[in-house]
Amino acid sequence: VHSVDISKINSHFPEDSMPQDIAYRSIAVALSDLAAMGSFPAFISIGLTSNINDLKWYEQFACGVEEILNEYQLKLVGGDVTNGEMSVCVNVFGYAYEKNILRSNAKVGDLIYITGPLGEGRRGLEDWKNKQQTKYIKKFFNPKVDFNKSEYISKYANSCIDISDGLIKDLTSICKSSKVGAELIYENIPLTNDIDDLSYGDDYKLCYTCSPEFKDNEFISKDFCIGEIKSNTKVIIKKDNSTVDFKKHGWDSFE
Repeated sequence: VHSVDISKINSHFPEDSMPQDIAYRSIAVALSDLAAMGSFPAFISIGLTSNINDLKWYEQFACGVEEILNEYQLKLVGGDVTNGEMSVCVNVFGYAYEKNILRSNAKVGDLIYITGPLGEGRRGLEDWKNKQQTKYIKKFFNPKVDFNKSEYISKYANSCIDISDGLIKDLTSICKSSKVGAELIYENIPLTNDIDDLSYGDDYKLCYTCSPEFKDNEFISKDFCIGEIKSNTKVIIKKDNSTVDFKKHGWDSFE
């Protein structure tokens, strides 16, 4: 299994971020795609574009790389460095636990789950900008990829995606690929801040669908059941039995 992710200065991380945090975050968000495919990571390569001339910056960046390599027992097998506006391109490679989980296999009647609360990364970035020292800052700069959950999900899930661009947008990707719709219950969705957590992104939790027959499974039941796959082709969110409208459904790199 292979995936690639590019993190760009001022789009994916602030320009005055610590170099070790830039390295860690850029690799973590790339690894999240493997978890969403029901796969475990094995090795990576990194392409770094930077116009910084301070050797100490690169030493600190390398420390961030080493930290996450050790945490997930990964090998760095290659890469490249070039001059220009800063961006980090990470190629990740891994192997499926059971089977590759696709976005295109959601079934009508599937229950929709997420593996954790939304909005923690959003809160972390806001707290960092406001110079507040909180537990949420690490949620943004050092997001954790839960490969243990990926492993058990791979046994039961029909479809899965990581929540990077916002729950609404990412779930819509599943629905479009599977030619189905979804109905979510707002009151069942764990939020850190407010309703905008549904479309902000930077969560890196997993959103997956599976048959209702597994709802009492000891692992599945620990996650948050937030809705159901429907036969229409829309993603609808119900709050107090009324449909919620959103001006923006999620992150768009071109906006």
